[in-house]
Amino acid sequence: MAQYQKYTGHTTQTFRKLYGYKNLLAWQVADELANLVHYLVVGFEYRYSKLVSQMLGSASSVKANIAEGYCRNSLGHYIRFCEIARGSLGELGSQIQDCERWNLIKGIEWEQLIHLFGDSTYMLEQLIKGLRAQRKEGNWDRSLGMKEETTAYIVDDSDVPFALPGEEEDS
Repeated sequence: MAQYQKYTGHTTQTFRKLYGYKNLLAWQVADELANLVHYLVVGFEYRYSKLVSQMLGSASSVKANIAEGYCRNSLGHYIRFCEIARGSLGELGSQIQDCERWNLIKGIEWEQLIHLFGDSTYMLEQLIKGLRAQRKEGNWDRSLGMKEETTAYIVDDSDVPFALPGEEEDS
């Protein structure tokens, strides 16, 4: 599995249960960016609560839209959702500029944020570029977005009742 060198989310319990988008470097960097934004803005003064809310929303939207596009069964939708993620990244960039101009984030935290924002922008652009190339070459496999490791579907607790829609659970 490819992994962003600074990615820390792989240690969460939910990571191994996520769809294959977790292997996308663009998603990993966006996840790290959302985590860093959260860490940096939660301590802002109350008067910046609107900015905090907007930054948390736009940072989370980047990774969420990459994930949603990945899980769609269409290359066109996948590209479109990555473009929406790019829009959220642009929105976040504008908000980051506000933080710089208003001296809300400084020093090493500022440097980390700008570096991660740059990495996220680069990785997302590379993903979009690669998807567009696949569309142009006509070699898109509709199932690419849903190929998963079988271990992702192993139920940890055999006592958990499970039935597919239309089926009855065992009594």
